[in-house]
Amino acid sequence: MSLSKNNSEKINMDHLMSNLIKEDSRYASIFKALKIVYRTFIPIYVILTIVIYLISKDIMDLIAGLTIISSFVIFLIFLGKYQNEYKNADYSLPTLTMLKNAASRYQPIRPKDVWVILALVLMDIGFSINSTNKVDLLTFQIYFGAFFTLALIIGFTIWYLKYKPLRDHALEIIAEIEGE
Repeated sequence: MSLSKNNSEKINMDHLMSNLIKEDSRYASIFKALKIVYRTFIPIYVILTIVIYLISKDIMDLIAGLTIISSFVIFLIFLGKYQNEYKNADYSLPTLTMLKNAASRYQPIRPKDVWVILALVLMDIGFSINSTNKVDLLTFQIYFGAFFTLALIIGFTIWYLKYKPLRDHALEIIAEIEGE
């Protein structure tokens, strides 16, 4: 291997590392801020659920509130897990292990994201229970579906433009290391 190739690989690796450190820190900050939002929403929804149930005495209002609160709790738990994952990314691990961990962190969809989908379904169910008629329910489902679809499109676009190159760069270096 030539000296210029070694220097080029070191520069590429250094560039990737600095980008990973910056983005991991940024993601950890975003998740921390979102945790604050959900820590605020949960008590508000607990109080709202209790007040609405005491006024209406309708068990469906209680079930709807508890379902929404459950979805918020799931979001809060996983925001904490994601924050810790990005905040505690270990760059002192062997290069191959560190790169595989980074490539995994920057996958657009991971198996543990199933819990986030469950939380979204619970939220949808909770808000749907409060629909007074089929037209309200249908309208809500259309808006919820459109909002969720738009969020997915925006999220995947951001991932494709900003985070896919990080993941691809890590995968390239992994392939080079494993190919040697």
